[in-house]
Amino acid sequence: MISGLLVSATFNHYLVELTSINSERLRDTDGLSALVVAAAGAVGMPGLGPPVARQGAGEIAVALLCLEGHIVLHCAPGEGVCLVDIVARAPADVGKGIDVISRRLAP
Repeated sequence: MISGLLVSATFNHYLVELTSINSERLRDTDGLSALVVAAAGAVGMPGLGPPVARQGAGEIAVALLCLEGHIVLHCAPGEGVCLVDIVARAPADVGKGIDVISRRLAP
């Protein structure tokens, strides 16, 4: 409730920073692309096309656009860090996507 107004979520959103990840896993764009597809499947969001991966300045971004949301990974392999952004239309459980990603990137 915000200022007396009832608010219901249309989308669920998680933004999580994972640390201490093996640098080689974060440099593998094919593996990261497969990972966002698996995470989207766990959430129940089919992709609108293949994932897009881009590299530059030592960092990698991988994104999968879905009809009802998206999954984006921002990776800094040199630091062993991955920022995971998942948005899905409610009542989808975006936590399931976070679980898939964190388990596969875990040391």
